[in-house]
Amino acid sequence: MAKVPVPLERAHRLIGPGPVVLVTAERKGKVDITPIGWAMPISVRPPLIAISVHEGNFINELIRAAGQFVLNIPSVDLVRQVQYCGTHSGRDVDKFQVTGLHQAEPEEVDTPLIEECIAHVECSLVDVVTPGDHGIFIGQVVHAQAEEEAFKDQWLEKTEKELRPILHIGGTVFSTFGERFDTATLPAEDAERD
Repeated sequence: MAKVPVPLERAHRLIGPGPVVLVTAERKGKVDITPIGWAMPISVRPPLIAISVHEGNFINELIRAAGQFVLNIPSVDLVRQVQYCGTHSGRDVDKFQVTGLHQAEPEEVDTPLIEECIAHVECSLVDVVTPGDHGIFIGQVVHAQAEEEAFKDQWLEKTEKELRPILHIGGTVFSTFGERFDTATLPAEDAERD
């Protein structure tokens, strides 16, 4: 098969998608919700997660000032709210009010959760690295919770559609989990090959 060049500004899409998270942060009564497609675990002990946030985003300022943030994992039925939150600034609008999303009480931080989301990861800010136009925020997980019907040690794909996380493919295109396979159950390959 022939391969075609990928523009460098789209190369990040080759290693995505990952579950979209709605990041919340609050400082002095100002709250913002921003969808992030660039989130990843970076350590198990201690539990650390990194998110990449554009330097000009309001959520960037709030996380730096508050020293904490929450990753709220939305499901398929929240995709319109995700799109709205990604195309409007929290400096200009109250995204909770406009989207109809509701704040919920966190367990360990002072940043509100999004009640309608299927999982939440509360983080205390450990470090920020700014190698380019995005800051990489490293947070230590201080509490995590998920809908029982959606997550049992891993995301369950055989759940109702409204309990599946969404994946950001790029631009306005999203997806959810497709076919699942377990390498432990795949048939063994023939020892000899042609």
